[in-house]
Amino acid sequence: MWPNSWLQYQAKLQPERPAFYWKDKSWSFSALNQHVQAYAAYYQQKLPKSIQRVALFSENTDRMLFSILALWELGIEIQFLNTRLTTEELLFQLTDAQTIIVISEKQVGQVSTISFPLTSELQIISPTDYVDDGYQEDQIASIMYTSGTTGQPKGVPQTFGNHRASAEATQENMQITSADCWLCPTALYHISGLSIVLRMLRLGMSLHLYEKFVPEQLVHDILSGQGTIASVVSKMLTDCLPLLEATASFRYFLLGGGPISEAILQQCEAKGLRVIQSFGMTETCSQVIAMPPEKAQEKLGSTGIPLKEVSLKLERGEILLKGPSIVTNYLNHRGENAWDNEGWFHTGDLGKIDEDGYLYVLSRMSELIISGGENIYPAEVEKVLLQHPAIQEAVVVGQEDVTWGQVPVAYLKINQSLTLSEVTQSLQVLAKYKRPKAFFVVKTIPKTASGKPLKRKFLTEERVNFIEYQLNDIR
Repeated sequence: MWPNSWLQYQAKLQPERPAFYWKDKSWSFSALNQHVQAYAAYYQQKLPKSIQRVALFSENTDRMLFSILALWELGIEIQFLNTRLTTEELLFQLTDAQTIIVISEKQVGQVSTISFPLTSELQIISPTDYVDDGYQEDQIASIMYTSGTTGQPKGVPQTFGNHRASAEATQENMQITSADCWLCPTALYHISGLSIVLRMLRLGMSLHLYEKFVPEQLVHDILSGQGTIASVVSKMLTDCLPLLEATASFRYFLLGGGPISEAILQQCEAKGLRVIQSFGMTETCSQVIAMPPEKAQEKLGSTGIPLKEVSLKLERGEILLKGPSIVTNYLNHRGENAWDNEGWFHTGDLGKIDEDGYLYVLSRMSELIISGGENIYPAEVEKVLLQHPAIQEAVVVGQEDVTWGQVPVAYLKINQSLTLSEVTQSLQVLAKYKRPKAFFVVKTIPKTASGKPLKRKFLTEERVNFIEYQLNDIR
């Protein structure tokens, strides 16, 4: 009888095939399965019997991966916490999701914390005692938080059914086989990283996990034939490019996390490096639109066509999506208007579709800023700025940046004197990557007829007509 567990299935189907690489260690599917069951037994003893959801707070480590897989064997939902967030941001997400236990080496506020197991705390588990309580289609596998136009972060519950559909659509587009090894320098608490774990489990390929992104290390492994595919954001690809050359063993870079210049793509093409541009969100469980590899040069700048079972249409220019990899709700009934009566998900992105059906993403309706692969919602930053008594109005927009793609910049209308140190101090409740890199005091903030800020005025040279001075500690 075949198990429900995707990991146990792969261990039975191809026990000796490599599954997981970490630093100088590796595990076959059989060895990984045995180790994960030991972790599952540890957490079964540590966690209350009635617990349905726990949070994971960790950078990429082997123990994090073992814990993810162990919790899924136990049928426990995992809330993934971004380690770059402040304690205030983390506590909001934990409270909103009603999560009372965190698995981590670090304490998060006063929340009950369980540490990863020590080697001495792990027992050898007999196959007859293996637990197999997860991986049901409608079962929530993971929860990740994303902000929105209101600045209020929303929990995104991703089911195993969503992840299965995403993995299988990726397999069809990229012709993934069990012989592939996917290099993962992206964080597992982001969908770009976690989706690779799901592909390993569902498709039977190998995963090579990195503690952090180091260009020289990733390039070395590519050139030495240790991986066939790598997931990167634009900054990672840009950092690797001077060191790279084409190899027979390496197949593709899967590029996500925001726009990239056509010049970089052309340099990749000149070096014989194949880059698959893609479009996806936390709500879509990774890519839902991607470039067929053979069309990369012909359709430069496009994010591609819908993957297997994904439907795409434009409504007044906005990109709408429907498909089995797309979640159907947020936690606590937030943002219900993101899905219409016919089940279409409104992405908040503006795009165009060419005569061959290829999507080109033009801009964000919700003014999302993507900086080094991290999503920054201006409304969340503006909300914090407006809590300062000297700030009457605030507008945050994305400014192009060679290193990060975009960085946030703030335009402030003030009613009393304000120094740079005062405003930066007030932003300490936000993760560092969300804090504006420059502050400009303006005479007025232009508005629409309905009273909303005309942010586009600050995205062009026209902004000089409103700026009085850049905020610093001297004035």
